[in-house]
Amino acid sequence: MRRSHFGWLLLPLTLAGCGGDDKPAVTVTVTCRGSTALVGARSIDVLGDTVNGRTVMSFPDPANSGKTGTLAVGPGERCSIKPVAGG
Repeated sequence: MRRSHFGWLLLPLTLAGCGGDDKPAVTVTVTCRGSTALVGARSIDVLGDTVNGRTVMSFPDPANSGKTGTLAVGPGERCSIKPVAGG
């Protein structure tokens, strides 16, 4: 194989590390009764079944990697979930 052909084979390997993490990380913030209840979760699930009459939200715990956290919301209590784009 000629050297010029060998160089073309190495091009994809050198470009493989380009680009990547230039997209901002999106997290969610949950506010209940006017105060912040959760900051920095990557996702949140609002469970359909209530527990003791309270709606439960489940999320990957931003402070404890690999753990799942929960947040219970009482009847009639309003919470807002907002996405936050990070840098």
